[in-house]
Amino acid sequence: MAFCSTSNSIGDSYDLCSLSFIDRSLRIALNNHVIILLLLCGLIESLTDIVWYIYYFHNGTSMSWTLGFCTAWVMSDSGLYVAIYILMAWASIERHVLVFYPRWFGTKRKCFFYHYIPLAACILYPLIFYFVIFVIIPCDVPLDYSYRLCHRYACVSHVSWLSLWDSVGHYIIPAFITVIFSIALLIRVLYSRYRMQGRIEWRNYKKLTFQLLPISALYIALQLPPMIMYAAYSAGLSWNVAFNYFVDSSNFTYWVILFTPFACVVSLPGLEKKCKKAIFFWRRNRSVRPHSMSMTRPNMGQTRAPAAAETVV
Repeated sequence: MAFCSTSNSIGDSYDLCSLSFIDRSLRIALNNHVIILLLLCGLIESLTDIVWYIYYFHNGTSMSWTLGFCTAWVMSDSGLYVAIYILMAWASIERHVLVFYPRWFGTKRKCFFYHYIPLAACILYPLIFYFVIFVIIPCDVPLDYSYRLCHRYACVSHVSWLSLWDSVGHYIIPAFITVIFSIALLIRVLYSRYRMQGRIEWRNYKKLTFQLLPISALYIALQLPPMIMYAAYSAGLSWNVAFNYFVDSSNFTYWVILFTPFACVVSLPGLEKKCKKAIFFWRRNRSVRPHSMSMTRPNMGQTRAPAAAETVV
């Protein structure tokens, strides 16, 4: 079934990071969907939240002194950012299913329940959660345009139980899930290859496994350290311990979004060939094909002329 293609078309549909929506084989490949969503969310985050942060750090004030802009800013910073974290955590879990239990996606019904509903939940849940917090529930914290996010995020941090759920459920747990399941997938695939001794389709499994590892490594390097500190602070560690490191490392988490496309490109097969074709696009391929010649009976002392080869530009 093409709708739920997982392993049969992996070799043809692995070209994920080009985001070639015109190519249907890339759009329907289940292993590409979560990364396409990651790149789309990262693109929106880069065009909104990161641009507004750059303006704020350069001018020391919000780009616009309106409630609507401040709400849009805090929604982009919180909703999309958490959606990216949760998507990455789900991707590390779903990859186990794609590699070892592909029958779970064998029908349209299974694909809908086990693939599309979790992806939709990863996007909609944080957006709805922060929409209720920042728009529907009244917040008595006054706006401060000289403060990050117009001081709007205080609507969450000033409520103890809400702040605990926001920190643990939206930041700490997804970070540890991404790390644990990514490392477990690599170990599990290597062990299965050793145990099965080539009886599995290692080429397909290798593509599915290493497709996500560069992005996972990026999250482990940039997201995990501040989240470990965040978990320690939530457990009772004094904020005076390594607070400057925590602030600096938290700002580095924005580089996760900026570096994700590059980490995705690393996993592309035949990257060197594609780069050469893109750079030297004006060069036309030269092909050599045989050219038939009419043969005549040679006269005495004359040898037969061989078939010539002509170079076609």
